[in-house]
Amino acid sequence: MGCMLRSDKMTKCVMYLQPETAFEVLSGVGELGCVQFIDLYPELQLFQRRFVMEVCRYSEMERKLINVKKEMEAFEIEPFEQDYPSRAQPLADLEDFENTVQKWEVDMQEMNTNETNIMKGYYELFEFHYVLTYIGPILGEVELKKEDLFAKKKGMADLTIGSGGRLIVTTGVVRRIRSLAFETMLWRVCRGIIYYRQAEHDKIMMDPQSRTEVRKVAFMVVCQGEQLAQRIQKVCAGFQVNTFPCPSIAKDRRDLEYMLDRRLADLEQVLEKTKYIRCRFLRDVARNYRVWMGTVRKSKAIYHVMNMFQYEKCLIGECWIPDDDLKHVEKLLEDVTEQMESNVPSFLSKVKTDDKPPTYHRTNNFTRGFQNLINAYGDSTYRELNPGLYTLITFPFLFAMMFGDLGHGFILMLFGAWMVKNEAYFLAQRATNEIWNILFGGRYVILLMGLFSIFTGFCYNDLFSRAFSIQRSYWINYFSVDELATDENFELDPTLDTRKPYMYGEDPVWRLAKNKIMFENSFKMKISIIVGIIHMMFGISLSFFNYKYFGRYYSIFLQFIPELTFLTLMFFWLVVMIFIKWFLYSPKSEDPERGTACAPQILILFIDMVLMSETKPANDGCKVAYMFEKQRLLQMSLVFVSVASVPILLFGTPVYKMVQNKKERKKAMLRLRNFKKTGEINPALEIKLAKEVDQFSVPMAELMIHQGVHTIEFVLSTISHTASYLRLWALSLAHSQLSEMLWNMILSKLSLKVHGLQGAFRLIPIFALWAFFTLSILVVMEGLSAFLHCLRLHWVEFMSKFYEGNGYPFKPFSFKQLLAGEPSKTDAGCKKFDIWPLF
Repeated sequence: MGCMLRSDKMTKCVMYLQPETAFEVLSGVGELGCVQFIDLYPELQLFQRRFVMEVCRYSEMERKLINVKKEMEAFEIEPFEQDYPSRAQPLADLEDFENTVQKWEVDMQEMNTNETNIMKGYYELFEFHYVLTYIGPILGEVELKKEDLFAKKKGMADLTIGSGGRLIVTTGVVRRIRSLAFETMLWRVCRGIIYYRQAEHDKIMMDPQSRTEVRKVAFMVVCQGEQLAQRIQKVCAGFQVNTFPCPSIAKDRRDLEYMLDRRLADLEQVLEKTKYIRCRFLRDVARNYRVWMGTVRKSKAIYHVMNMFQYEKCLIGECWIPDDDLKHVEKLLEDVTEQMESNVPSFLSKVKTDDKPPTYHRTNNFTRGFQNLINAYGDSTYRELNPGLYTLITFPFLFAMMFGDLGHGFILMLFGAWMVKNEAYFLAQRATNEIWNILFGGRYVILLMGLFSIFTGFCYNDLFSRAFSIQRSYWINYFSVDELATDENFELDPTLDTRKPYMYGEDPVWRLAKNKIMFENSFKMKISIIVGIIHMMFGISLSFFNYKYFGRYYSIFLQFIPELTFLTLMFFWLVVMIFIKWFLYSPKSEDPERGTACAPQILILFIDMVLMSETKPANDGCKVAYMFEKQRLLQMSLVFVSVASVPILLFGTPVYKMVQNKKERKKAMLRLRNFKKTGEINPALEIKLAKEVDQFSVPMAELMIHQGVHTIEFVLSTISHTASYLRLWALSLAHSQLSEMLWNMILSKLSLKVHGLQGAFRLIPIFALWAFFTLSILVVMEGLSAFLHCLRLHWVEFMSKFYEGNGYPFKPFSFKQLLAGEPSKTDAGCKKFDIWPLF
């Protein structure tokens, strides 16, 4: 893995390939995965390119293989893991395979058609048998007396009762979800002059076309007269109801039912045999499916790349290659030329260019998740400092400040560790669930967030909202047992004797204090300000290395130093005052002016410092308003210097650029005039010289507007960004209070306070409820909230100080990335070719 500090150095090259070795060379380049080719004909569509026929034939093979895979998925047959890697092959070597795939598609279509017809007949007989088993018990031994047992229309039977009118019986099956509407429609159409019966139990059947299960129920309708029978048939046709004739004699009904049983048994054997043949065929295909699909996709990708080349007796293409991989590509060209015994070698030629190279950061499984967080904001400008390197530590740390709980962090760590441990297994599964892929891609991020949350939970002394004690508390109890028994609340005086400070985070006594919220508010808010200002100062410091690397030394004096001066003198002084107050003021101080009663408010001092006003003492009995002598003079000096840095930031860069542009413009104009005097005809050089003149002809107003926007944004954002880091305090406090509420309101109140056997039995369901809310709300929802806030702190507050993110990613021609993605759809240019030429 390369260094993550900056992106890899890139070289633009021209690749010259001989036609007979081009396929093998590009196959090797795809296996290396370190070359990004440039399309020399971006304006051309696929059907206008040279190798369109090859691409389309491979695309057709890929489509047929995808259809075969869909059949395998329908029968729950997974492709076998390949024992050997697939290898790209030219089209001439795959003609037999192309014919085989074509035969597979024809066979699958025939099997599908035959199976559909058999299933259609099977389920028609199944429905008929279902109707007979339902009608039989109703009719019993009743026989239809009319000689014409069946009516003229299918599904009708005549039943003569005495000398009255003729009754007509209609039987069939209707879909369960439509049965109520079907019955209602029959009653409305026939005006209630029908006898309708429906089976109590429905049957699950299969639709042969869609292969989906449907629930159908048998029914019987008895009506009088031909007109009502015709209406019933129209309703049945409208609801797509299958109707069946009913034999008039009981013996015939029993014989027909027996015959249907035999026919259904025979068809079941045929279907089982058909399914067995299909599964055996699909399993044979599944053994080598991944290899064949890999071969087809690799080969198609090679011809796609060849379409980017120029073809002038040889293939000529432009590409970007990382400097560290140049030797591997050159060796590949030499090896293929020697292996193919080509008379003319293929080679690379480096090209000097002003084009902007792509950005390429080499990552591994550990760093890839953090780098993806940065790339989601924007790809680094070429050779710009990469924030992903620092995010390895700062991201989980800031997250843990908001999520600090030892128990919740342990759960998060276990989840991340489980994904890391089974990393190889999950990578081999190639899951398609997008949410799971996001979580699995950030498995190391989750692992570190859990570990850092354990650390901050240890510092906050927070374990599922409960405190734990490692050493004796700082506070000493001076109350007797009787006093403790009579008074619910008592006050600990910090001026009295105490023990050594609690060295392992927050003192556990604070968990029992009434003013716990006030203490945690003050402590966590100050910590958030300290961490936030240091984080922003670190971001501004990184801009120094960018300016130095790119040779913009004027920005060091006109941009970096004024920005750092403004942030340091205005806001880092706030951090210094916090530490001074912590060290100078104590309740045990013998000097009353150094006691907690006379300790000045940091926020009041800072506001008075900005407003240039004098601060008053904290209380009436205090004589000194400041923490040390000459503090007001020092603060006024800091404000003056920081405000003085704003004009330098506003006018320095535009004035410097204007002076430099005048000098460079004169030189560019002189070069352009000298070129025109020579009379040389070189349009490309003339355009280049004209662009240089335009480059140094930027007006002063435009430079001032650009720098003015940057200056105003920096000054205002310094204030807003400092306040933005208070989310570290707010979310941490909210997480702690919500965790404590769940413990007290659910686990403690409903179970732990109930004694005896009843409390033991109630503990199991109440604990399950508490665990569910803990996982769903505190770990998942609160974790996601802290993650998003932490992401914002990096994207806006930190990266805006030094990161431009105006680059574009390095996308190499890589078989590994190709096979890891989803199969592509049929290329649009291939839809025009329906009849393939015979070669």
